[in-house]
Amino acid sequence: MEEMEAAHSQAQTTSVSDSARPPWQQWVGATAAILMAIPWLLAGIWKLTVISQWQLMMTQILVPVSLSLVATMAVIMGDLTAGVLLVRPAWRKLGGLFSAGLLIIFMAYFAINYEALKGADCSCFPWIERTVGPAFFWSDAAMLALSLLAAWFAPPLAKIQSAAKAVAAIAAVAFIALAIDRTLPQPDADVPAAIKTDDGELSLRQGDVFLYFFNPLCPHCEDAAKRMALLDWKATFVGIPTQDYHFGPGFAEDTGLKNVKLSPDLDLLKEKFPFSDVPYAVALKDGRVVERFRFFEDPELSDKIRELGMAQ
Repeated sequence: MEEMEAAHSQAQTTSVSDSARPPWQQWVGATAAILMAIPWLLAGIWKLTVISQWQLMMTQILVPVSLSLVATMAVIMGDLTAGVLLVRPAWRKLGGLFSAGLLIIFMAYFAINYEALKGADCSCFPWIERTVGPAFFWSDAAMLALSLLAAWFAPPLAKIQSAAKAVAAIAAVAFIALAIDRTLPQPDADVPAAIKTDDGELSLRQGDVFLYFFNPLCPHCEDAAKRMALLDWKATFVGIPTQDYHFGPGFAEDTGLKNVKLSPDLDLLKEKFPFSDVPYAVALKDGRVVERFRFFEDPELSDKIRELGMAQ
């Protein structure tokens, strides 16, 4: 009986504490929470649908390939957890603090690697294009302020067990999405019989052909090309610029690639070998796709190319 009275008294105290909070504080806290919950949830749901693309994005912001999948899943679950915790008033204080912690980690990472990543794409939220620079830190600082406001003016933290169950459910959904991403079969490409190159027509159904899709202005594409330039190629190396085709010869010369055939047939090849970001490559043997390359870090890259017999 005494325990029930104590619990009732505590509930009354919490209720009085909430109702005693000035309306403007309740409004500010709720508004800040919703303003942060929406982008976190949209970002997390979006990333669930493009896990492989985001794993590539991780490598482009200097996360080692061996850790890229772990980092991708951590970011996805972090986004969704922050959004869900911010939505429910009982969890909002924890959600605001968690959101602030995520933003501090992101800002610290990019600050530490600022010189290497300056100007790099860091579009972590859908439909919002951002690059690493002063504006990146100002925008994250604004979101950090909203997160702290949401936590400061949130009701007292309650229902911790149900919050833990929600986080466990988020983890389960994330790993189900990963399983789907990894088990979906790659489409069997209808390899074109031939393509145009800068020195004539080239058959794609005879011998070994390595198709390399790149943006001549992309530093990641340049780094990958420099690694591949160190190989003694046996396959026919075809470069397909995804933009600024006229910069292709200069790109090959600057990166040290030898005997590169440049093809203007981007639309045809991208239709047959769809991809979301560059660098990207496809290895063909007698018209069959034997490997698709999304990651271009050594020694994995060179070892795989040699294993396929494309280079010595």
